[in-house]
Amino acid sequence: MAAANTELTEAFRRFGDSGGGWSNHGGWGASDGTYTAELPGHQVVWLMNDTFLGPVNPDESMTNPGFIHGSVLLGGRDGFPRYTITGGTHDAPTSIASPPDAVNGDPWYWNAAGIFDAGRLQVFQGRIGQTDGPPPWNFGWLGSDIVTYDRHFAVEKITRTYGQTGGVNWGNELLRVGGHIYIYGELNSTMYVARARSGHLIDKHWQFYTGSGWSSAESDAAPLVTDLGASYSVTPVNGRYVLSTTASAIFVDHQIYLATAPTPVGPFTPKTPVYTPPESQVSGIYTYNVAAHLQISRPGELVLSYNVNAQNGDDILADANNNRPRFITVRF
Repeated sequence: MAAANTELTEAFRRFGDSGGGWSNHGGWGASDGTYTAELPGHQVVWLMNDTFLGPVNPDESMTNPGFIHGSVLLGGRDGFPRYTITGGTHDAPTSIASPPDAVNGDPWYWNAAGIFDAGRLQVFQGRIGQTDGPPPWNFGWLGSDIVTYDRHFAVEKITRTYGQTGGVNWGNELLRVGGHIYIYGELNSTMYVARARSGHLIDKHWQFYTGSGWSSAESDAAPLVTDLGASYSVTPVNGRYVLSTTASAIFVDHQIYLATAPTPVGPFTPKTPVYTPPESQVSGIYTYNVAAHLQISRPGELVLSYNVNAQNGDDILADANNNRPRFITVRF
């Protein structure tokens, strides 16, 4: 059973309306992304992507907002966002991290999954660059990096990792099981899985699941589940591993799907629809990017987020809620 989690959705709404925790009200106003990682002390951090910065007007519109490609929101044990972290300063904010070879902001990073490993927060970053395609879809994935942050969320190290143009886009999900971190990736809307020893995520000594065992060759990674959205999660619940995702055709099929498996690599049951976002029924608005948040889920439940966006940017400026995450709770 899945139902809207209005408590978390409204927490993000209040956070954006009030200035994202900044005294000048110029912090987080709206964005997509919405991955989570847990730091020591049960502190939850939200890894957000394209971010509109406040202030948000009293009617929840935005007038000439600032814009960056990545931000981090600090939350407490309950997950409620409390403070916005960016690069730069409050008067001149920049993206939380940028590729070293960027020229005039191209390419840029989009956050993917993150995990606390080897004493640091390590976050997968997709390098995204402009293409000759028609706006607003004139961008493409160029490869994957891992950004290591220090305890003040300053960039400590950038590591080029597996997954480059034409290959698997790794980092949709990170899951620690035993002495390994399982790394989930996507190519052509299909799941692939690798793993690294805990404490060695940034070392290029991964193993790749072949469908029956593990190989040190990335080219041996086998396709596992098809027709996935660009973002998906695999999460342990009640002794099973729960896959949460959308369909690949998000403009046609608006449902959120779940499947389960006995192991982190499957075999997964057929996907079952559990929720249809009401925002997807509004003309010009679309929903996408499902992510699971085990850190703030109760036993026997799983909190999921999905992103909301508008095909016309003016609809976001008119109402910041058209680019803010929504949350649901699935009860098993």
